[in-house]
Amino acid sequence: MIRKDKIDRPSGVLHIVRSLVLLLLLFGMGAEVRAQYTIALPARSEEGVLRPAFAREARSSALATKLLRLPELKAGDLPREGSSWGQGLRAYQFAVERPLDLGADSIGEYLTDGAGNYVWRAELVASRARSVSLRLSRYALPEGARLFVYGANGEQIGALTSQNNSPDSLLQLRPLSGEYVRIEYDFPAGYTPQRGELPFRIASLFHGFRDWRADFAQPGEPFYDYNINGRKGLQEIACIPNVLAHPNHWQQSRSVVQLMVGGSFISSGVLINTTRSDGTPYVLTSAHCVNRLFDLVGDLDQVREEVMTTVVFFNFQSPTKKGNIRATEEQSLSGATLVAYNEDADMALLQITGLPSSGKIPSEYQPYFAGWNVEERPRATFFGIHHPLGSTKRYSEVADEELFIEDYNLPMYSWVHKHWMVRRWAIGCTAAGSSGSPLYDREGRVIGALTGGASDCSLMGGDSYWALKETWHKSDPSQGNIVALQPWLSPADANRKTCDGYDPLAPRMVQRLSKLYPDPNVLSQLGNKPTHVYEPKNDVHELGNAFWLENDTRVRVLGAFVVFKSNRTLATSQLPQLRVSLSQFVGDSEPTMPILDFSSTRLGQFNAYDETQKRFVDRSRTLREDSIEVFFPAPQDTPLTLSRGRYILSCRNANGGAMKLPLLMYRGAYLEAPTWSAWHRQSGQHWVSSSPAEGNEAYWIDLLVETDTPLSIGRLDSSPGASIHAYYHDRNLYIEEDGALYRSVDIRIYTMLGEHVQHAVRTFDSSQISLPLTGLHPGKYVVSITARPSSPQASAKKIAFTFIIP
Repeated sequence: MIRKDKIDRPSGVLHIVRSLVLLLLLFGMGAEVRAQYTIALPARSEEGVLRPAFAREARSSALATKLLRLPELKAGDLPREGSSWGQGLRAYQFAVERPLDLGADSIGEYLTDGAGNYVWRAELVASRARSVSLRLSRYALPEGARLFVYGANGEQIGALTSQNNSPDSLLQLRPLSGEYVRIEYDFPAGYTPQRGELPFRIASLFHGFRDWRADFAQPGEPFYDYNINGRKGLQEIACIPNVLAHPNHWQQSRSVVQLMVGGSFISSGVLINTTRSDGTPYVLTSAHCVNRLFDLVGDLDQVREEVMTTVVFFNFQSPTKKGNIRATEEQSLSGATLVAYNEDADMALLQITGLPSSGKIPSEYQPYFAGWNVEERPRATFFGIHHPLGSTKRYSEVADEELFIEDYNLPMYSWVHKHWMVRRWAIGCTAAGSSGSPLYDREGRVIGALTGGASDCSLMGGDSYWALKETWHKSDPSQGNIVALQPWLSPADANRKTCDGYDPLAPRMVQRLSKLYPDPNVLSQLGNKPTHVYEPKNDVHELGNAFWLENDTRVRVLGAFVVFKSNRTLATSQLPQLRVSLSQFVGDSEPTMPILDFSSTRLGQFNAYDETQKRFVDRSRTLREDSIEVFFPAPQDTPLTLSRGRYILSCRNANGGAMKLPLLMYRGAYLEAPTWSAWHRQSGQHWVSSSPAEGNEAYWIDLLVETDTPLSIGRLDSSPGASIHAYYHDRNLYIEEDGALYRSVDIRIYTMLGEHVQHAVRTFDSSQISLPLTGLHPGKYVVSITARPSSPQASAKKIAFTFIIP
């Protein structure tokens, strides 16, 4: 039972609980969780000369001020460092909420251009704030109206329009740097407002008391490198491996999502199956992830409003096993409703509402709905998948052979006999940002979700997960179904104890065609590590990867990935919009007309769905100097039949000009993905392959497809066009291969009497190998060469010939 006897706590502690972010507060208390359109339109105040409106009329209430200055926060208004409460729930905070409830009757001025067009404008200053963000209530803009918000440094949000209206009439705005913010509202053209009329109120201002922009992700996106106040950022969770290093748990990994609630709280959750296995978009998490760290305890209506602001990020995982690359953030959905909720067990079950017209989570998000287990004694080995520090998805494995239900006590609340206790981790640990993440049993079924703990890379143990079995049934028949999970996850069988997971993609699968990405769906596709960064050149207008498909295959193209290294130029500008094309080669020399060509109109911007079931842009991503993965979807319903043969997947600027994006690339030996090669071309010119001296190259441009069977990339036999040649010249043996099929050669030299005189193994770092023949006497010799293929499914090829050393 959660202890509520200390709800009336001292004011200093109240501020801690009110705003502490249970798992990494993200980008200030006010990220744009609704559609935050940034339309390239000027505010009406920038279009013409404005003058005061209603100048000759008396106000019906006290004269509103144009500018409101909030006093500097006092020490008692700020959270205390190192509080045991924060440690228990792994919280971090850098902004506090300051309730306002302001309308046109108390702030702002009306202006007009004299042509029947009206503007309302107000300014707010939060003294000594590092950043300012706003929450608007009663937000219901009419058609034709526009809202703009400006920060101290010229940053702009808007134009926001009626497309941003939501059923809850709330609009959470991202933080703007500095202590100043200006709001301008353009009434519809020709509309004359009444005095005091305004289609929204300023509900709250969020006062940033610590820096966030330099070290945190931009508003609207998850954390990547959490590095502030002495923390070591990603180094702090170096003991927790990327989930891609454990492909045996790939299905479970697909079920884990990152949650952003109220623009303030970052946590983890899991897509969870029901006994119907129908893809109902349920997300299981912890109650404190959606109730402002129990500041809303007992206030179910307010909790429901918080849940409505939820943004769900899918596949926020590094595309490499080792090292860190900022994962795709474009695969997100906005909006949720509260289905089940029990503070006495820290349980919450949400249902995603911001879905496309199909009513399903898109295939490119690769959803998997995890199974569950409410038995008394689940079986080891237990493991967790989560977003520590709000970073990319990580894997932890429990050392304990058996788990027990125990109490979990914090200074302000206690749960009695509700939590599985993890005493020791064999791999990894948890951190702030992991709350709400699932704990799985040996069969990969969820048995609990994280409430809190104290583990880290030096103390790998001491984490508590609320147990599904302890909140499965209602403890009191008079309670509603909202307090239990069984009515929702097993509605037709109250006695059922287990449920397997559900893969809505099966029997089809989603595959990422790549030389660099080690796709867990295709374990034979091992991938390579990027070794170089393509440096943009003014005379190069298009880049591409040539590859070979072994079999005829029918696919549905879902989208494209591009992974690049940001630089100072990109960090101060927007991502260039790109076009991706897929073409088949004529012979093996020049591509045909594209069979697929689509533009990244939303490159580097979040995708979500509004109440009209249309996809919209939420906001742009941060560009610093990280390695960044971006995804953009293909047009819907793009089925293709790809015949066996050679293809090129290319990328260029949508508006023409030089290809300025510094892509990550591989340059080196032929490894696990044979027949990949990098190509480029100038505008209007023919394609040119990378030179043999540069080795085997590939740009990080990937295609995401849905297919019935895994696509086989690379020739699997020594077919015409994939051959090996050898010859002798001037005491050197030269071996060449064509088609990037072969990885290495075994060379054996014999005299004409069969005596073995020389043996060497060489790897193809380019298309040619040379072997000096030293120590051989003049005479006639036989050489036997065995070429080893790059793909384990392909067959080796053997050639032999004679040569004479004069």
